[in-house]
Amino acid sequence: MFKKISNIFAGDSQKRRLDKLVTVVDQINALEPTFEALSNDALRAKTDEFRQRLSQGETLDDLLPEAFAAVREASKRTLGLRHYDVQLMCGINLHQGNISELRTGEGKTLAATLPLYLNALEGKGAHLVTVNDYLARRDARWMGPIYDLLGLRVGVLQMSTSADGNQVAYIYDPNEHSLREETNLLRPVRRAEAYLADITYGTNSEFGFDYLRDNITMSWESRVQRGHHYAIVDEVDNILIDEARTPLIISGPSHEDAEYYIRMAQIAKALNPEDYEVDEKDRTVSLTEIGVAHVEEMLGMPLSDPERPEDITPEQAHLLGFLEQSLRAQFLFHRNKDYIVQNGQVIIVDEFTGRMMPGRRWSDGLHQAIEAKEGVKVQAENVTQATITIQNYFRMYKKLAGMTGTAMTEQEEFYRIYGLDVLAIPTNLEYRAMRPNSDLVELEAKDEDGYKYSYYAYTSDPQKKPVYFKRKDFPDVVYRTTEGKLRAIVQEIIHYHVIGRPQLIGSASVESSERLSERLSAEQVRRLLQTLLIREAWKIENDPKGENFTAPPELEMLNQPLNALRMPELRRLASNYGITTLDLSDESNRPLLLRALKLEDKDWLRLQTIFDAGIPHQVLNARKHTEESLIIAGAGAYGAVTIATNMAGRGVDIKLGGEIPESLLAEVNQVLANVVGVDPYNMTMEQRLAALQSLDSKLDEEQQAAITEFIEHMNNMQKVRELGGLHVIGSERHEARRIDNQLRGRAARQGDPGSSRFYLSLEDDLMRLFGGDQVQGLLNRFKFDENMPIEANLIGRLVEQSQTRVEGANFDVRKHLLEYDDVLNDQRQRIYAQRDAIFKKPDLREDVTEMLHAELGTRVQNAMEDPEGPWKLLAYLEEIQPAIDTPWASYPSFPFRLALDQLGTPADEEELVAALLKLAEDALSAEDAHMLESVHALLDKTEQSFKAQLAERNDSLDAYLDSFDPQDQHDLQNELSSILGMPVRLSASQQRALLDDPWGQKPWLQDALRTNLITLYVRRLLLTLERRFNESWPLKAADLASQPWKEIRTQVLAQIQSTMERRKQRLLGSEGEIARDLEANQENLTAALTDENERLRLLQLTTQGMRITFDPKSHRKQLTTAPRLTYVFSMAQRLEALPAQRVTEQVLSHLEEAQAVFQTIFGHAEWEHLRNQEVTLNKLAVNSKDILAEEVGKERFEQLESLPLDEIPAEDQAPLVQALGKLAQNRIYRQLLLATITQSWVEYLTRMEALRVSISMESYAQRDPLVQYKSQASTMFTELLSEVRQTVISKMYRYRPSLPPEYTTSLRSAASAQPEPALVGVGEARVNDPPDKSKKKRKRH
Repeated sequence: MFKKISNIFAGDSQKRRLDKLVTVVDQINALEPTFEALSNDALRAKTDEFRQRLSQGETLDDLLPEAFAAVREASKRTLGLRHYDVQLMCGINLHQGNISELRTGEGKTLAATLPLYLNALEGKGAHLVTVNDYLARRDARWMGPIYDLLGLRVGVLQMSTSADGNQVAYIYDPNEHSLREETNLLRPVRRAEAYLADITYGTNSEFGFDYLRDNITMSWESRVQRGHHYAIVDEVDNILIDEARTPLIISGPSHEDAEYYIRMAQIAKALNPEDYEVDEKDRTVSLTEIGVAHVEEMLGMPLSDPERPEDITPEQAHLLGFLEQSLRAQFLFHRNKDYIVQNGQVIIVDEFTGRMMPGRRWSDGLHQAIEAKEGVKVQAENVTQATITIQNYFRMYKKLAGMTGTAMTEQEEFYRIYGLDVLAIPTNLEYRAMRPNSDLVELEAKDEDGYKYSYYAYTSDPQKKPVYFKRKDFPDVVYRTTEGKLRAIVQEIIHYHVIGRPQLIGSASVESSERLSERLSAEQVRRLLQTLLIREAWKIENDPKGENFTAPPELEMLNQPLNALRMPELRRLASNYGITTLDLSDESNRPLLLRALKLEDKDWLRLQTIFDAGIPHQVLNARKHTEESLIIAGAGAYGAVTIATNMAGRGVDIKLGGEIPESLLAEVNQVLANVVGVDPYNMTMEQRLAALQSLDSKLDEEQQAAITEFIEHMNNMQKVRELGGLHVIGSERHEARRIDNQLRGRAARQGDPGSSRFYLSLEDDLMRLFGGDQVQGLLNRFKFDENMPIEANLIGRLVEQSQTRVEGANFDVRKHLLEYDDVLNDQRQRIYAQRDAIFKKPDLREDVTEMLHAELGTRVQNAMEDPEGPWKLLAYLEEIQPAIDTPWASYPSFPFRLALDQLGTPADEEELVAALLKLAEDALSAEDAHMLESVHALLDKTEQSFKAQLAERNDSLDAYLDSFDPQDQHDLQNELSSILGMPVRLSASQQRALLDDPWGQKPWLQDALRTNLITLYVRRLLLTLERRFNESWPLKAADLASQPWKEIRTQVLAQIQSTMERRKQRLLGSEGEIARDLEANQENLTAALTDENERLRLLQLTTQGMRITFDPKSHRKQLTTAPRLTYVFSMAQRLEALPAQRVTEQVLSHLEEAQAVFQTIFGHAEWEHLRNQEVTLNKLAVNSKDILAEEVGKERFEQLESLPLDEIPAEDQAPLVQALGKLAQNRIYRQLLLATITQSWVEYLTRMEALRVSISMESYAQRDPLVQYKSQASTMFTELLSEVRQTVISKMYRYRPSLPPEYTTSLRSAASAQPEPALVGVGEARVNDPPDKSKKKRKRH
């Protein structure tokens, strides 16, 4: 039945596939009478029947013939449109998960309704993806009646245009009427409801962005998508090829960035020289320990523990990032060298050329830091929160299909990347002509210019008059220059516009389209016609037969750009050939102009209109996206001229005579069926017109109006058809053949007449890159006129070969980039899968516990192998799980747990006090030993650093003196300051001595260098140690600078020993603070004999006390908490004797028990909250009530849920409190995990982008960049998961419930009742240096 059809398509595989489709089409056609006999209700009931059969084991393939027959019948009844057989073939192929290449105008939109309906029967959603919002709502509204009749709901996604940024979505509703096109027949709904519809229409961007938004939301209820089951991508080549690599990015400003940058800029400016070290060579700035102290003082918060810099909180890491960039901005980047400030903006200066680079910005927050430094507005720093390429998004669909008019040229890429096969579907006319006993036959003929073309005639017509046409694709025309090409294009536009033939002119860019538009202005058209007038007069005189192709020298001036031509020169040239006036409308010029433009006398009046008005036209490009539908609707009208950029993906047909509304065609079909009594669905438009013109029945007013409008449209269409239909002009070839084919495909829609021609110049990019030079040389050698066209099939073939090479190269690039994308895509899927699991899992405690085991198992093992002992482990555990004290339960940190175990259960108060004092003494001794060891290390490091710096700067001094030339101009102070890295001030006599005898000045320069350098290092050392010991010392850096390093070391150690002795005496002496505090809490001592919680409170009391201090801001005395000692070091000594495995078990057991205690605490807190709010249990969420009922039994819970909480018996309260605690803890875990994963993933994306940029440098080291990228990405992802674990563990025990206002511990410090100690500021009293009340305290910023 379908024998020859594959001859026009690619190969036997296409033939076999088409033959299989025809078999199914025959089955569908055979069912048509059966479905025509069904009532609307019976047709609607088919949907329920199909779903029932699916649930009983039938497949979609089993249902396909009947389902397609149902859709076809619904379309006939609602739209008046019947699916052609080729549309059925297209639908079958789409259902099978392939790409259908169906020519422009063949009805892809209608064809898609078939597989969409079939796949929607599974109830998992079917998506139709379009290229813009207009097409999404147009197609949903247009096809909506089909689905509505069959009982399906249709959703529509639209991009938000509102200020609040809320996502817009609709459901097709035939009862929802509006005067606005955007909302007519569309009812606004929540985004999730549009996805819950059976079929959803939307753009590729909207589907992709919703996926990203779903995976950064913190609430499961906020998600909108329900999976990726089946999708048909319209204009599939545009979306999956052209835009495949386009990343969809959700980004947002970093929170409070500007405030942080400004604050850190102020801090950087307030730093002293001893606070930081600058490495100009590596372009880094680092804070010294005293610098860290200074910054912490200004911030009012710690940045890190100097002995455990690796253990910093996420908040500290966040601040350090801002601080790092502010330090670089302050000390490494200099105004008027690296950048300038102009009009309130920081503009980068290129380091090589010295030129400004407006618009460029430094990354990673550096630019914002410099803006804050200079006091200009800090521009928001955007961070990527989620991203995915369109390519990777659509690869997630379980079944993907696509349709377009041009796909065969990219079939390899579709298959290799997406696993999609391409099938070229014949046009309806080709299908009809090749069927047995067809009423059509395809024939060939030649037009008046000798070009071959094909057309269809009725087999019954002996004269074989054309009824339908195939498009005429004229050979490409090549010009030497772009100017010559543009003139020829405008000349052709003028010719066809005057005779009334509609034209579509394609361009490759907005710039090109606007340049062409300018050429159609009145002034440019007049100038072009004047040059044509002169050339035509010259031809008549010098080359009447048109045989001369060389450039006449006398006409050379006419080759200048049109806007460069001057009227006096043109008049002089015109007069040489008998032209008396250049007034185009003058009757004497009429014959020449008509001849030049190949027009007839009847065209003169229409030609005259463009002399003053130019050529009326429309421009369709990205700047007029919102007007697209209106422009396209009129592009086929009589005399219309439309300039369009890259028509690929527009998705709107151009119809001869202008757009006929589908609603009008439906009304006409209904009149023909109901009034005339004929079958309109198999009639041509001409047959419909003839039937209506012979109609003598009386029609109502609406029917008559529809018929009149239809006849008028047909008359216009006939007029345009007689002129040759739509003519397409390509102003340049695109590097992809399918883009050119898409442009050509706009003409000759559904058998209409039409033609296309491409204009090229040897200056076009494609011609320049591929062989244009050779052709140019040939034309130059023979002195071809640049206005003379070269029309040769050979050039067209060369261009297509060039396009094939470019397409292959582009595919290779995309394929290679896909390998990079796959790395991040796999990681994204793992992260998003974890988020989904967190949302869905009812109990996350097991997952959090698993994180504890994974993270702490390694950390404990490393800590036990640390030469310094496991004190860092205990400090870390104290930080992540501090002790908690509530009215419902208390729980110690792990170091306190060890101390409690060592304390034991004393028999009486005296023994308890002695044991507490002994623990404190051991803790102080262990802490002092550790401090002394760290001081020795600091002294060694300072000495080594000083000696290294001294040697390095001495070398620099030698190099400077060695190259010193007294004859040169010198700025001695600045030169020496730069060389020695310190401020140098020279008297006039010293400068003269240096110029007279440079080497003779070396000794005193070296002495000055040593004194300055050692003073700086000793000052840093003393400030650092004073901070560590919280005490001001009498030692002066200037006094120590003149002494040898050994003596400096001795004095510093002696001062430290003295400090330690005083602290021990103050805390543990006969009148020590700890003993006094214990004595002041006698009641707690008694209670502690039997209550471990009270013993914990007493232990905490020994570690901190109260101090009376002076607030420098308010100038008032205040009582503050001051640390005394820590049990970290003494308890670490206990652990050293234990095997690592046992310590690991103890730590994990302690933290798991902490989780259980926290569950109890949060349960009581929730109970108190509900009780205070007078909320009964039946007011809770359904899932919460289910968990509570599970704890006490469903029947018992029903008895309790309406009672006030105070009336619930105590024996029932306990399990209910535990269940509430479990819910609260799980809620905390869920929010913590989601927030941590989301934030860590955002930061990871930034690092991955940086890796992507930097990895290309690996090729210079003879290493495969892809291999290196995969390796480093794998390592970074492992680190990401570790970071997530660390962050979760660091925060999970720090949540605290709201405590009752009346709750407080009974412990108090004896210091609160003591006379004011000798304290100043926030530190200890200055040793041997009484405070000077007359001296003003220097304010620090």
